[in-house]
Amino acid sequence: MENNYIVTTPSDNDTHGLDTLSWNELYAANFAFNQPFCLRLRDNQLFFGDQVIRVIPRRRMVAFGVWQGKQVVAKLFFDSKHAKRHMEKDIAGIKALQKNKIPTPEMYYEGVTPDQRIYVLIFERINDARNLEEIWRDKKNVDDVLHLLKSVIIEIATQHVLGLLQYDLHLKNFLLTEKTVYTLDGAQIEVFPNLLAKKTSMNNLALFLSQLGIDSEGYQEILFRHYAEARGWSLKQDDFIELFLLIKKWNDLRWKKFARKIFRNSSNFACVRNWKTFGMYNRSYSGPEFDQFLADPETVFQHPAAKLLKAGRSATVVKIRLDNRHYVVKRYNMKNFWHRVCRCLRPTRASSSWRFAQKLGLFDILTAKPAAFIERRILGFRGKSYYVTEYVSSEHAGDYFIRNFSRQDKCMNMIRQISLLLKGIAKVEITHGDLKITNILVNPEDQPVLIDLDGASEHLSMSGLRKAWYKEIERFLENFSSNPAMRKKFEAELGKW
Repeated sequence: MENNYIVTTPSDNDTHGLDTLSWNELYAANFAFNQPFCLRLRDNQLFFGDQVIRVIPRRRMVAFGVWQGKQVVAKLFFDSKHAKRHMEKDIAGIKALQKNKIPTPEMYYEGVTPDQRIYVLIFERINDARNLEEIWRDKKNVDDVLHLLKSVIIEIATQHVLGLLQYDLHLKNFLLTEKTVYTLDGAQIEVFPNLLAKKTSMNNLALFLSQLGIDSEGYQEILFRHYAEARGWSLKQDDFIELFLLIKKWNDLRWKKFARKIFRNSSNFACVRNWKTFGMYNRSYSGPEFDQFLADPETVFQHPAAKLLKAGRSATVVKIRLDNRHYVVKRYNMKNFWHRVCRCLRPTRASSSWRFAQKLGLFDILTAKPAAFIERRILGFRGKSYYVTEYVSSEHAGDYFIRNFSRQDKCMNMIRQISLLLKGIAKVEITHGDLKITNILVNPEDQPVLIDLDGASEHLSMSGLRKAWYKEIERFLENFSSNPAMRKKFEAELGKW
C-alpha cells in the first residue's frame, strides 16, 4: 500500500487528520483491524501506521508506516500485564543478533506511549525484499529457489555455531534481498554460551525443513548435507534416519497446532456463528459478495450466473463468480428424514472437507484451495452444509491421458506426479476414500490436484493406514482396467511406497 503521509519533523504534532490510537482501541482490535492510524510516542514523536501486517488480539500488532519521515515497521505491545516483558524479550533477541553481526533490520526506536501502556519498537523497513515463506509459496519449482534455501541454511548454521537458537524458526522469519538474508523476530531467540550441540542443531534444522512439504525428502537431504558441510560434520546413515524422524515429529506437532486454528478465529480464519449457522472462512477471500454468500449460501443455487456442475441426491455443485473470483460451491443435501437423523450429530461432510483440505495445504499437497464451509443448524443439530473452494481451471486426469495418449513423455510424467500425490496423502495418514479418476484434476501448470475430500479418512495406526492404502490403490487402478499398459506403469510407481 502506498504511504499517504508526509512527516516533516520528528516533533511534528500534526496527525494529518488521523485518529490517535488509544490503548483501549488497540486492545479491542480484532484480527480484521486494518485502518490507518496515528500513535503518539514519548518525546512528542508520532508514528503513522498505514498498513497492519498482523494482529494478535489483546497482545501485539505489527504495522508498516512512517516515523520521522522514514518508511518503517513498528511492533506494538499492549498486553495488559506483560507488554513490557514481551518488548524486552524481543529487544534481547535483536541485540543478540546485532552483537553477533547477524543481518537484521536496524532498530530505530524503543519506547512507550505517554500513558505507559503501549510499548513500541520501530525498525528499518527493508525495500525490494520478500520473506522466504512468500518465495516458497510462489515458486514454480524447487530448483528455482534452491540457491536461496541454501543461503538461508548457511545463515542457520552460522547462528548455531554462534550459540543462537530460534525456537520459533519459520520461513517468514527470513527476509531476502538480492544480496542479504535478514533474520526477523528476536522474541524467540535464546543465546547459549557455546555452539549448539549436534542434537539440538538437528532438531532445530528439522523444524525448518519440515516446512518444505511432505514430498521434499530429496531436497531436505540436499539441504541437510549443505548444513553439515558448513558445520564440518561427517554424516552417517543414522544421521539421515534421525533427521527424518525429527521432521516427522515436527510435522505431527505443526498439524496438531494448526488444527486448533482452523475452527476458531485467528489471523487467517474467521468464524461465522449464530443460532442457526456455524462456519469458517479464510479472511483473504472476504468481500461484499462473498460475505453476502456466507450470510445466505442457498442464494447461489438460484443465481442466474451460477453454472450447475453436478445435481445429485447427496450433493449439488455449482460454479459461481463472487467479487471477481471463481468458486465451486458444494451443497451436501439431506436425502430424507432418516438421513437427516443419521447425520445431525456427526461432523458435516463440509467441515470434514475443510479439515482435510487444510491439512493437505499445510503439507504442500495440491487440492482445491478451501475458502469456507457453512453448516445450517436447528436447535443445535446439524443439517445442510456447504463447502467452498477456489475453482481450479482444469481437466480431469482421465481426459488428460486421452488428450496426450501419443505423448509418452507427458503421460509418464503425469503418472509419476499422480503417484507422488497419492503417496503424499498417505504420508500424512490420510486416505481419500473415492479415488475415481474424475477426482484428480490437472491444472494449467500440468500438476495433479486432488478434489472431493468428503469421504476421506485419517488413520491413527500404521496397520490401519496400510490396509486402507492398499484398498484405495486397488480402487484407483480400476480406472485403468481398459488400459493394462498404463495400469502397469502406475503399479510400478505406486509399489515404491
